[in-house]
Amino acid sequence: MTNSAKIALVVGVAVAAAAVIAIGLVGAGLVSFWHSSRVGHQTLLATAQAAVAEQAQQEAAKAAVAAPSAEAKALAERRQEAMARGAAYVLKEQGEDGSWGKGNAGITSLCLRALLAAGKPATDPAVKKGIDFLLKSQQPDGGIYGDADLRTYTSSIACSVLVKADPKAYADAIEKVKGYLIKTQWDEEESIDKANPWYGGHGYGKHERPDLSNTQFFVQAMHDAGVPKDNPLWAKVTVFLSRCQDRSESNDKTFVGRDDGGFVYAPTSKEGPESKAGTVDLPDGRKGLRSYGSMTYAGFKSFMYAGLKRDDPRVAAAMEWIRKHWTFEENPDMGQLGLYYYYETAARALSAWGEDKVMDARRRTHDWKAELTEAIVKRQRPDGSWLNEADRWFEGFGPVTTSYCLNALAECK
Repeated sequence: MTNSAKIALVVGVAVAAAAVIAIGLVGAGLVSFWHSSRVGHQTLLATAQAAVAEQAQQEAAKAAVAAPSAEAKALAERRQEAMARGAAYVLKEQGEDGSWGKGNAGITSLCLRALLAAGKPATDPAVKKGIDFLLKSQQPDGGIYGDADLRTYTSSIACSVLVKADPKAYADAIEKVKGYLIKTQWDEEESIDKANPWYGGHGYGKHERPDLSNTQFFVQAMHDAGVPKDNPLWAKVTVFLSRCQDRSESNDKTFVGRDDGGFVYAPTSKEGPESKAGTVDLPDGRKGLRSYGSMTYAGFKSFMYAGLKRDDPRVAAAMEWIRKHWTFEENPDMGQLGLYYYYETAARALSAWGEDKVMDARRRTHDWKAELTEAIVKRQRPDGSWLNEADRWFEGFGPVTTSYCLNALAECK
């Protein structure tokens, strides 16, 4: 073999060896890559499976919490049965002209609102007949009333009824009654300014002093009608509400009380500031007004409808009063007087608060919807009605108290 041939042979062997080594390295790399990819895939798969399992556990936990207990289901059935019996009673009490209370537009409005809350449609013949009666009661000034002494109450509740029934079909009547209510709010048009204790409130009629009860129905109507929060009426009503609250930091001394954050009936009247719960003895020897349940819930609810936040000091002070006086066995500091008005007002206020559980001042947690349902259902009479033996403010008249209860129960769903 020549030297040239030997050299060629060595070079060829070297090249072949290099090729084998290269192939081996590539193969090893592919094996390593495949192995690492397989391990990575298994890791990702395990992670995904764990996430799915965790999500399933979370969903199961949520479902367990959301699923009503047998006790809750039973209570819901009792509530529905009570509402059905109550609605049947109200329907039975309707007059031939479509009204309740012998042509009383205010009581008719209460009953219609209750029937709608109980699930009766606006097309129901009895409901339609009642609404027709209200429309016939609309006055040239836009108000809906028969008895002029109660025109704010009646117009406010009637406005809420029409909005609930069919805001499009009754748009014209709604705009007229809204305009009437806004116009009759106590403000500069009545030649008073913000310094006047009547400012921003509503009374029984244009020339009657304002009170928190009339005002809260007006506020409810404006809320139900969706009046924007930038409308001046809300700022005005907040001024009046603040003067009804026993809180020295925000009340400009229209009355004195225990500074407890509760509310009274009126900051001024012919006899001076007024509370239906009477007075209390103050440490300095003076007499102060006593806050009470129905008006405190009315003010609390109205503040929130007016756009105040939950952490506003006025709202927080009212809520603290509520926590300290938690009960559905009576109207706090009023006993049985106004109990059913209290139930409806409390239900709407707590719905506006937005929490199903409330902790009282003793740090006990209350399911307010369940507790209120129990309190109302156990008081229902055999004929389906509710009646207050402490007869005051029409609570001895079945259609009124039954309507309050139906509205309250509707908020407990």
